[in-house]
Amino acid sequence: MPKYNIYIICKTEEDFLEKSNDINDKYSSKICHMQWIPAEYLKLTQCNKKLLKDLHTRWNTSGKKTLAKLGNIAAHRKALLAIYMNKTDNNIILEADAEFSSKLPSPPDKSCYMGGWLIPPQVSKAGEKVDVSPKRGLNTIDYNNFAVIMTHALFIKTFEESIELFQTTITDKIKNYDIHLKEFEYFKYFHYPPIFVQGKHISEIEGNTNRNDKNTQMYGLTN
Repeated sequence: MPKYNIYIICKTEEDFLEKSNDINDKYSSKICHMQWIPAEYLKLTQCNKKLLKDLHTRWNTSGKKTLAKLGNIAAHRKALLAIYMNKTDNNIILEADAEFSSKLPSPPDKSCYMGGWLIPPQVSKAGEKVDVSPKRGLNTIDYNNFAVIMTHALFIKTFEESIELFQTTITDKIKNYDIHLKEFEYFKYFHYPPIFVQGKHISEIEGNTNRNDKNTQMYGLTN
């Protein structure tokens, strides 16, 4: 029976142990391996201000937010490299605030979002109603009509795919990670119902309590 390998991005080893123990208590029979991926907190110094130019974002985005977004990308890169170095298949990359919203199924046949927010093709229209009626299991993403954003729960079927995805992030300028994945159209499927939602928390990027817990409930389709 195929089992999952779970890579958890979080701040401390204590956070990882708490998260991994909770997952093990629920689904130990479905898990082969779990690994801590330390979150990345970049620092701005007098010597590395060019770092801010690596993110393609709005002109008025603060340096602090830019560093946080770049740190998120750096942490996901570390997770992708860990998958490749371990040569594991059936991988889940979880961010620290990912919480279960449905029972963990057997590993899907394809790489997919295991949670997120369904939005219109134009990111500026996020929050507007999307005409999608998903079935249980894997659903194809029709990028002409909708997209999925959020990166708190990504399923990567093979270790070869992890290095392919990693290589897409090696560029002179990159957008926020979820927007990068959307524009690159890397993931072709999303799993319904979502296995994970983003828990309510104070965003380290925005500095306030965001609405992503509501946006990711059933992919935002019931809002």
